[in-house]
Amino acid sequence: MLVVHAKVSLSLSEEDIAFLDAETQSGRYPSRSAATQDAVRLLRESRLADAYAEAFAADDGEDWDAVAGDGLASA
Repeated sequence: MLVVHAKVSLSLSEEDIAFLDAETQSGRYPSRSAATQDAVRLLRESRLADAYAEAFAADDGEDWDAVAGDGLASA
């Protein structure tokens, strides 16, 4: 799969830049860009997990009961 990257400019606090630099200097990431890409990926996954949790928490049990019989007679 071909991944196309676009170059962007970000404004970050000195504290955030120091954190990115520490992550790259420790060898965890090869560059600030790689660390930032991982942060965006984690944010995306977190939002997706939140969306799934919200969907599962939705009270649509009656809708499913109407269409998803198990073949067993009600008692």
